[in-house]
Amino acid sequence: MTALWLAEAGCQSVASEVRIPLSPYRVDVAGYRAVPRMGVWGQTYAMECKQSRADFLRDAGVEVSAVRELGVVKEEVEELRQLLGVHLPDCRQGSVLFREFDEYDFGDLRHERWRRLVSRLSLLERKLAEGVKFSRLVRYASANFFYLVVEEGVLADAREIPPAWGCLVREGGSLRLEREATSLASPVNAKLAYLERISARASKLVAASRVNSESGA
Repeated sequence: MTALWLAEAGCQSVASEVRIPLSPYRVDVAGYRAVPRMGVWGQTYAMECKQSRADFLRDAGVEVSAVRELGVVKEEVEELRQLLGVHLPDCRQGSVLFREFDEYDFGDLRHERWRRLVSRLSLLERKLAEGVKFSRLVRYASANFFYLVVEEGVLADAREIPPAWGCLVREGGSLRLEREATSLASPVNAKLAYLERISARASKLVAASRVNSESGA
C-alpha cells in the first residue's frame, strides 16, 4: 500500500528496507521521483510504517530534550558521587593519590536516589543511541520527505507527529493524508547514494522473486 502511494505520488523507483544515506538507519519503504529537467536531481522519500503504538514510541524520542535531560542527570550524579565519597570513604578505589580525583565503587550501595539517578542516566544514554531515529533523520536531511505510515489509533493525536514529518493513516484499503511532510534540502550526494541503494534493493527483490517463482514451478 505504501509503495502504491509513492507510485501515485510520481516515484519511478521504489524499494523496501533501504538504508538511508548519512545515517545508520533503514527505512521501511524508499522512493525516488525524477524531475523532468536536465541537470536537476529529483526528490527522495523515506517512509516509516508503524503498526503499533509501542513501535512508534520506541523511535519517537526527541533528541534535543533527551540531550538536555542527560546533562542535568549527569550533573546530579556527579554531585551525589562527590557527597557519597565524603561520607563513604571505604568505597574509594585508591587508584590516585588525591581523593578529589579518585574513582568510587558504589555498585553494591543501597542508596535509593543513587540507584534511581544511575538508572535514569543509563536509560537516557540508550535512548540517545537507539531511540531518536525520527529527529536524527530530519537533522541529517537524509531525504527530501519523511512520512509516517500508521494504523488508526497508533497516534494519540496529530501533535505526536515528529517535527517535519508527514503522516499517512491507513483506512481500510487506502491511505489518508493526515499531514504533509516538510520539504528538506537533501544534498546531491545523499540523493545519488539513495537512488543507487533503491535500485540495488529493487533489483535484489526482483531476483529473489524470480528464483522463488522458478522453484515453485
